[in-house]
Amino acid sequence: MGALPIRLDRARRILLIKPSALGDVVHALPVVATLKRRYPEIPLDWLVEEEAAPLVEGHPAVATLVVSGRRRWLRQLRRPADVPVTLREIRAWLKALRRRRYDVVLDLQGLLKSAMYVVAAGAPVRVGLADAREGAGWVLTHRVPVPPQPVHAVERYLALAAAVDAREAVRDFTIPLGSDDLEAARRLLDDLPRPRVVLHPAARWETKLWEVERWRAVAASLADEGAGVVVTGGPADAAMAAAICDGLRQAPRSLVGRISLKTLAAVLRSADLMITVDSGPMHIAAALGTPVLALFGPTDPARTGPLGCGRVLRRPLPCSPCLQRRCQIAETRRCMRDLDVQDVLAAARELLATAAPEG
Repeated sequence: MGALPIRLDRARRILLIKPSALGDVVHALPVVATLKRRYPEIPLDWLVEEEAAPLVEGHPAVATLVVSGRRRWLRQLRRPADVPVTLREIRAWLKALRRRRYDVVLDLQGLLKSAMYVVAAGAPVRVGLADAREGAGWVLTHRVPVPPQPVHAVERYLALAAAVDAREAVRDFTIPLGSDDLEAARRLLDDLPRPRVVLHPAARWETKLWEVERWRAVAASLADEGAGVVVTGGPADAAMAAAICDGLRQAPRSLVGRISLKTLAAVLRSADLMITVDSGPMHIAAALGTPVLALFGPTDPARTGPLGCGRVLRRPLPCSPCLQRRCQIAETRRCMRDLDVQDVLAAARELLATAAPEG
């Protein structure tokens, strides 16, 4: 195993591997900025999967975005008629990746899927974190010690940058947004009153969810106080959004399943406050400077909490943070159920009172 730190001055091209998820990609943004400051003349590429690619597209520090269709390929391979064309697409993608002739690969993911990308890239120098799982550490030439836990994900990733002699951290969370993205958000929100509050009730983990009736109560109270309330989420969250919005005297504006990831980012940038469970959009809002009120239960805000302006609400329980997708106690999801509507509203009012809305 190679000694650390190492210098990459002679590298001709560097590949950063952080394919997913949305929050993880946001947390990797300072690594890109840090590497670019240390090695400004070396092209830096980013391997990302299709779902998160819009967050990085157009980033000034990224020379080339290498987009993997891994999830789509896996779906297509389950359909026999699609197998031949999918395999051809995968082979062509792998050949194109290898032709880029990377000298160095930095693996920020540390899982089996990223290890496969590391091997496919064929770089002689392969750097990753020492706590890589699923055998991902075996394909590395250099394993970087991880700072003692609990430490925020951003600091974990910056430790990898420091290991390649990029020691001066640049905590830049730029998410490129074009004029079309901002205009799309303006059209969606322009007729809503200020302050504009985005509610994001959705998360992939069941244990992160807050009850629908509580979201309804928050939405109704904020609207009664004159706020323009917006609900966001993906297509799979449509039923949850309908349960929150339907029947309210002043129904929130639901953008669930209706907008692209770039437009979502522009909407969050235009908001005065976001109230959310622990989710990818939470990190997007924080990166864009929007105040965030984050409801935490099974996860640890010290590791994955929103950075920047905002506040975390959580109830300290002996079992929390458990970091589990399924609740392990009889009082199911008590850590989230103990978060009271009035506490959320009080915190939201405080944040709105200290925020300066954009015009």
